[in-house]
Amino acid sequence: MSFEKHYIVVEGPIGVGKTTLCGLLAEAWKARLVLEEVEENPFLPMFYRD
Repeated sequence: MSFEKHYIVVEGPIGVGKTTLCGLLAEAWKARLVLEEVEENPFLPMFYRD
């Protein structure tokens, strides 16, 4: 039995269904879904300032 960890990252524009896709993949593969803590991201205010 292998205990290697594999990660898949999904990125894209706001509102295209990334979270939905990841939820479906996690369910299908019986995997743990790890989401970004958006409220703790120090870069978002600078990004949206413009």
